[in-house]
Amino acid sequence: MSFILASEWEESSEEWLIPSLLCDSLTLLSGVPKVGKTALAGHLIKSLVLQEEILGNKPVSGEFKVAWMGFDFKWRRELLSRLPELQNHLYFTSSVRFDDLFGWEALRENIIKYQVNFLVVDHLYGLSEGLDIDKGPQMISAFATIKKLISETNIGALVLHQSPRNAKGRAAHSIAVEGVARWILELDGAGKTKTLRARGNGADSQQFKINLSPDGISLKENVGEKPAKPADGGLPERARFLLENAPTDFETRKSARALGKWLSEQRVGIDTPESGRSAVNDLLKSGLLMRRANKGEITAGPKLVI
Repeated sequence: MSFILASEWEESSEEWLIPSLLCDSLTLLSGVPKVGKTALAGHLIKSLVLQEEILGNKPVSGEFKVAWMGFDFKWRRELLSRLPELQNHLYFTSSVRFDDLFGWEALRENIIKYQVNFLVVDHLYGLSEGLDIDKGPQMISAFATIKKLISETNIGALVLHQSPRNAKGRAAHSIAVEGVARWILELDGAGKTKTLRARGNGADSQQFKINLSPDGISLKENVGEKPAKPADGGLPERARFLLENAPTDFETRKSARALGKWLSEQRVGIDTPESGRSAVNDLLKSGLLMRRANKGEITAGPKLVI
């Protein structure tokens, strides 16, 4: 057991490997199956190794070697075909279950031997095979070996995990799983364009619209941090937020239902499309919003000071 006076302790690593995307300890990346988690993880490590900007963020300067532990079929072939330029910086490691202490000790020795400084685990279900990770104590056991490895070797780690359908990328078993990670990435969407939400300790939450494929990643639109719901109920603030940020097409702007659905997706204290619709109707009744004509566009009302 170590016992160090706070004034004598020195930090030995940067807080961010890639600002707002990868922290220096444990980052959790979640999303539904086949949404592109492995592709995104590949682009993140490519950014680290090649020192390339990603989604407007520059990685910390340094030389990076990455170990990748996969649990799906043919994962080595998939990675090598996607990331051929990293083959001299990327190590394939055997898949090790959470309770294989000899396997984790061998991994620790190889990380030191080959000077690896980042680990990807794809995915949590493979790592925690045999556990009921709906139960907090068992879930904590699944992460115990990774946390010990991070502590002993000072590496960063990215763990991939599944998300339920209609959960907007949030991790399955989210209360327990998200409590372990220091930084969380949530990937959501269908088709090439995705939404990537980033949140956790040490930085403001952010949301990105991205174009993602195995071949590339680009920033479509930086949505930015979503403001919290004002403490006073904030009806004028909510009306201004809606008018300034909601989609501007007529079909959306004329519909309390469509605007309510959009509002429920913004994480401003409204959880469902129906409650969002009710919030829009409340703003109409209060005079903070109004319709230009019968079934017309919803716009600023007479009681709203812009």
